[in-house]
Amino acid sequence: MLPTVSLTLLIFLEHFIVWMRTSGLPNFRKLYGVINQNLVAGTYQLNINNSYAVTSFGGHKTFVLSTTNALGGKNYFMAICYLVAGSACIIFAIVFFAAFICRKQRTNHQAQEEMD
Repeated sequence: MLPTVSLTLLIFLEHFIVWMRTSGLPNFRKLYGVINQNLVAGTYQLNINNSYAVTSFGGHKTFVLSTTNALGGKNYFMAICYLVAGSACIIFAIVFFAAFICRKQRTNHQAQEEMD
């Protein structure tokens, strides 16, 4: 029998929150934990309890040790997409601001000519 946990305590369990977060893609990884120290080369043993069966819908589980950097994981695709989209937004903002200023100056100039 699984231990019972109060529903109010579930909002403080980081592993549960990550597990409940839905994924936008069919193949995904969910971060369970972070190792904040260097691992020495050698053999390690990992014991896993299978508390949630995934074979009924054709799923599978794997254990992955990975490194990350400032842009995320080893796949830079999303990081590059975010940088390109952000740069495009900044460029469009500058272009639209310049167009707004030019149009405002032209309108002010036309108003000045009409008054003269």
